[in-house]
Amino acid sequence: MSKIITVTPNPALDLTMHAKGWQRGVVNRGQSMDVTPGGKGLTVAINLAMVGVPCTVTGWMGQNNDGHFCREFNKNGLEDQFVRVPGDVRRNIKIVDESNGETTDINMPGHSVSEAARTLLIELIDAMVDEETILVYGGSLPPDLEKSYYADMVKRYHDRTRAVVVDTSDEALDELMKADILPQVIKPNIHELENLVGRTLESDADIIAEARRFIDKGVELAVVSLGSRGAWFVRKDEALHAQPPKVKVASTVGAGDAMVAGIVRGIMFGRTLEEIARTSTSYSVANIKKVGISLPSIAEIEEIKAKVVITHQA
Repeated sequence: MSKIITVTPNPALDLTMHAKGWQRGVVNRGQSMDVTPGGKGLTVAINLAMVGVPCTVTGWMGQNNDGHFCREFNKNGLEDQFVRVPGDVRRNIKIVDESNGETTDINMPGHSVSEAARTLLIELIDAMVDEETILVYGGSLPPDLEKSYYADMVKRYHDRTRAVVVDTSDEALDELMKADILPQVIKPNIHELENLVGRTLESDADIIAEARRFIDKGVELAVVSLGSRGAWFVRKDEALHAQPPKVKVASTVGAGDAMVAGIVRGIMFGRTLEEIARTSTSYSVANIKKVGISLPSIAEIEEIKAKVVITHQA
């Protein structure tokens, strides 16, 4: 069986404030606040742990305030291989308005990473990976790290692992997709894909065509998320659309990470593309029904899966 290692270069403590009907420029009153460990790789690993898939988590973490993370690792049985660096883990603020389902994010840049810490992380990953490893990179990069970091790591581990999965955005995504060697799995949202290709994608055919351009360059699975309109799952010879059931949205925070967890689990167990699409979509739907990193029971996930509508490319 494959082992899963997730790498989060720029973790964060997410301070999620719940404030119904909040407005800019005035004093608002909140109802509650949650403090949860954040970062794409971490969230993917926590979601996988919730469905019984063990993971190793690594990256760089500020040593001054790692207590929330350590408790989460222990609760979920995650193997902690984070490299500690001086200073604090960054804090991100998320304002959730449950009256309309909107979430506003204010993300801080993160900590500096020394050359020694960079070398140590590479040495750790080198020692852990093998040909059965699924290596997941996710999230933003610390401010002093090269934007080509993910591209460099894909080049290093592409042929030494079963698959490298990358979920990132902005300049890091641009650099990743310009590289000569691409990850086996990517999950851009529609806006990120449009930015990559430099045009508006007005039809499903456009989305599939642009996803296949990256597949022609080496990507094995491209998943393009469309928010409430579901997602396209595209391989070289197969493409299908997964439409989620309508649910009441509590928070969209972590929905994409839950989808990545479902994709990784499907790859790990060799599932069909349709099964990967149903599972990852159901994880995402289950996540947005609740606040925080949370998946329900297997029975509830199966109930959601049954309501996902799959349409194969004509």
